[in-house]
Amino acid sequence: SRSVLGPPALQALMAAQPEWSVMLGGQYEPYDAPTASAIEEAFQRGDEEVQATIDGKLYVIVLKPPMKQQLSSDPTRQRAIQRRPAPANEAAASATAVASPSTEAPAPASAAVAEAPAPAASTEAPAPKRQRESPPPFAVLIFAPGAGGQTAKAMRALQDSALEREGVAVFRCDDHPPRPNEARWIKSSAGCAKNVAHVLAVARRAAAAHPTLPLLLGGASFGNRVVCEVLRSHRAELPSRACNALLLCGFPLNPPDKAEGADQKRPAHLLALPAGVRVRLLQGGKDEFNGPRGILALNELVAQMAATAEVVEVPGGQHTLPAAKGLKQLNWTQAQVNTFVVDAMVEFARLAAAAGGA
Repeated sequence: SRSVLGPPALQALMAAQPEWSVMLGGQYEPYDAPTASAIEEAFQRGDEEVQATIDGKLYVIVLKPPMKQQLSSDPTRQRAIQRRPAPANEAAASATAVASPSTEAPAPASAAVAEAPAPAASTEAPAPKRQRESPPPFAVLIFAPGAGGQTAKAMRALQDSALEREGVAVFRCDDHPPRPNEARWIKSSAGCAKNVAHVLAVARRAAAAHPTLPLLLGGASFGNRVVCEVLRSHRAELPSRACNALLLCGFPLNPPDKAEGADQKRPAHLLALPAGVRVRLLQGGKDEFNGPRGILALNELVAQMAATAEVVEVPGGQHTLPAAKGLKQLNWTQAQVNTFVVDAMVEFARLAAAAGGA
């Protein structure tokens, strides 16, 4: 569903409302009160998105994970947003303020406790906790690791737990080396024959293991560069159920401590992708490979791509997602970042699966 923000009828008491804020300059800044109030109203109604005019520009506020603000005229220009619930003590104070005043003195707490009947003792053993069962997978992610040839431990853990619980099966290239103990890339050329052959072989294994499911190429760091070349130059060699889409986690746009544009081969991987390819770049706000201007350079590059691409900024995210730093200043936790990353990956996998190879 979709709603449109107009001038909201602000309530007299807003102290207990949750705070809505948007990522600006590496930290979250709150929306003005009218905009935040209207976003919250849409959120409470269960709307999936809402429109807002901010500084004369029309934006779409996406209220389903991963929540974000995107420019209506250019959806590739987007920022992460967050909702922080009102502190419990503030909510309680607000509720007291708007309640009808009472002239009766409250009963002492001790009296209330004395009148409450004691719970009956139970001789039954507690019921065992029921673990959530993973649903059948709806898609397979073929994941190419970074230059070291091994998927980062934290990313591996997310894939093996949260992603699979959400219905995304994962085939990692490092789990299926071309020969025993050989999973490293040829780093001098991302699109060299050996690298491409490795990804194609893993894709075929995934197709054989899941003969009815769509396949999505993805990766981390250098692996992103490899899968870009596979989809661009070897699309016909992929299994027929391969999606015309890429899920790129931590694209290495600029080597750390190097001038912007020092290695033109890196942006060229993205710029060479043809129209019709859909790309999600899941990029940390503090990724060491963003370059001197931070994530802004990647956002500008995306606007030049022929492919349909979007940048989803991970708050505080570093290059080896889901690792993040500076979370205390952002009022985030690592657990929240992990959830954000998983939601962004699963959402894109569903979009890619629905579109298929179109």
